[in-house]
Amino acid sequence: MPLASPADRGGTCDHGLLFLDEVQNLFASHSATFAMGRLGSGLHQLKRRLDSFEWGMFKMAWRHHPIARIVHQDPFTSWSYRKVRGYPGDARLLDFIFGAASVAEDVARASVVGREIHAFSTQTAAAAAVRERRDVLADLVDQIADDRRQAISVLSIGCGHLREAEKSRALAEAKIERWVALEQDAKSIAHIRKRFNATAIEPFGGSIPGLLSDQYRLGSFDLVYAGSLFDYLAPGIAARLTELMFSMLKPGGTLLFANFARDIPDDGYMETFMDWQLRFRDETELEQFWSKLPDCDVAARQTFRGANGNVIYAKVSKN
Repeated sequence: MPLASPADRGGTCDHGLLFLDEVQNLFASHSATFAMGRLGSGLHQLKRRLDSFEWGMFKMAWRHHPIARIVHQDPFTSWSYRKVRGYPGDARLLDFIFGAASVAEDVARASVVGREIHAFSTQTAAAAAVRERRDVLADLVDQIADDRRQAISVLSIGCGHLREAEKSRALAEAKIERWVALEQDAKSIAHIRKRFNATAIEPFGGSIPGLLSDQYRLGSFDLVYAGSLFDYLAPGIAARLTELMFSMLKPGGTLLFANFARDIPDDGYMETFMDWQLRFRDETELEQFWSKLPDCDVAARQTFRGANGNVIYAKVSKN
């Protein structure tokens, strides 16, 4: 059932809405899993074939289609679309991907169809990449802790619920002197304070503007990282933040940031039914963020992708 290219801009929305009609019928005649697979792949194709104006028109038009009431029975999709905390990609949204206990009641209350959609939406390639990102961050903390003779210091910027700390062996083995968790969402800060009480983790309520304007005195660190923050930053802000993060490293320290890659298979669904708008990038764009770091201070730099290629990591080591 391939998508045809729209003949003109006037027919763009009609073309996309006809596709949604087809998927709505699939929900009635097939399993929700089958229908969701078709919806996700079709939206990805549609996004690739339309220009930005046409895609923008479709992103406004889909909200009036009956299929929205079907997919928003999934608490994960609905939470993202409603932006309950006032911004996209909040920590509780990611907890649906992690299967955290904090969202179990929401899933249990969903309809049968909603739970089936939820089982699909939280097992997509993008969701798998988010879970892997958590593990990549935890492994990096542990690796650096293993390489040092003394307990290390870590700074996480835009940390959410800091789920990677739950996976960190170094934290459990008291190999971390301090792990500063900087986050602007007060609810996330409260969660971290309760979850990691009496550990080396230090919740810190702060914003990116505050960080960039040098309002905080956080100290220097063996590792400074941002797991999901760069997905939302304009290029100029991302470059400034990269330079600041590097300046906060101790000698021999490590900087890491991650970004969702361009053309991931779930981008169309995320941008429409989830209204989860990210800044998708490629390696060249990420490398631009570190381009002004002084070469004499940089020991090594690299970009690499996670297992399914959906997330790109940029890593810089300091002399």
